[in-house]
Formats: sequence, structure tokens, C-alpha cells
Amino acid sequence: MTERCFLSLKFSAKQQQLLQLYQQPELSAEAKWHSANNLHLTLVFLGQQAFTVQQQLWSQSLELLRHLPPFELCFDQLNQFSHAKVLYLGVSQPPEALMAVQQKLQQLALPFLNAAVPELFVPHVTLARKFQSADAFPLSVEPLSLLCTEVALYHSISSEQGVSYQSVETYTLVPKG
Repeated sequence: MTERCFLSLKFSAKQQQLLQLYQQPELSAEAKWHSANNLHLTLVFLGQQAFTVQQQLWSQSLELLRHLPPFELCFDQLNQFSHAKVLYLGVSQPPEALMAVQQKLQQLALPFLNAAVPELFVPHVTLARKFQSADAFPLSVEPLSLLCTEVALYHSISSEQGVSYQSVETYTLVPKG
């Protein structure tokens, strides 16, 4: 059996509520807004993977994550992927720690991926899908700094109520020293 899955930064419930405050339904009446508990930052989309592959990738990921201390992200802009019709909260100045771990996790996953790897990693939290707006993007917003302390393996579960993202494995980053 396979599951649609991804590796992601996992936010606490309080952090998810803070992120949700950046949703702006007045920008698009047709948009499908993510619930607070679906807000995350995808590091690597893995696609459909067998359970054994997921466990192998998670085990290899832990070797990298053990060396990564918690780090802060400053979300400071609303932007869109217009082709994909996605509105997101972005990080205009991503820290080197985030970019480095994303690249290493991407390299680990490459042998197992069934889809093309995006050329450029854009750290973001998807706020809405089916988003279309005539507004000019990016839009500056009140900065939100969040301490990132967890990385998780998520499953994407589809139901009649929509998609939900459920963490099946979680690793807490340990401060150095």
C-alpha cells in the first residue's frame, strides 16, 4: 500500500493559529482556505510511496536532523504561485540552515521520487488553493517570526470533507550545547 506523503516543518497549534491570521478571504471569494491544522512548510514532496520506502527515508532523514538545531523563520510576505493558483505566506530571507537541510533531504529522496524536482525551493506556507486575484504580489505583511522545532513525515489524506495532512512521524530538533 502506498501513501501520498511529504517531509515538512511542523508547527504547533498556537503557531498554526498565528499563521492562519494571514489568510485574507476578501482577496478571493472562490479560494479554498486551509484549516489551521493543515498549515505546514513542505521541505520535500515525496508523492506516492510504499510504507517501507517512507520508513527508509525517515530513518535516513533522522541522521541529518540530529545535527540541526531549532531555527527561526520570519514570514513577511503574501505571494502566489499563479499557475498553481496558490496563495502563500513566504519568507523573503530564508536562513541558510533551512535551505541547507532542505537540499540534503531532497538529495536523500531523489532516488525514490516519481516526479520532477522543482528547480527552486521557495519556503512557504500554503494559505489557500484555487486562489485567483488581480492584486499585485508579493505583498508585504506584518512579519511573523516562528521558532521551528519539529520536522515531520506527513500523509496527505483525501476525504469528502477535503484533504487533511496528518503527521505520522515527528522529530524534535535539539538545541546545541
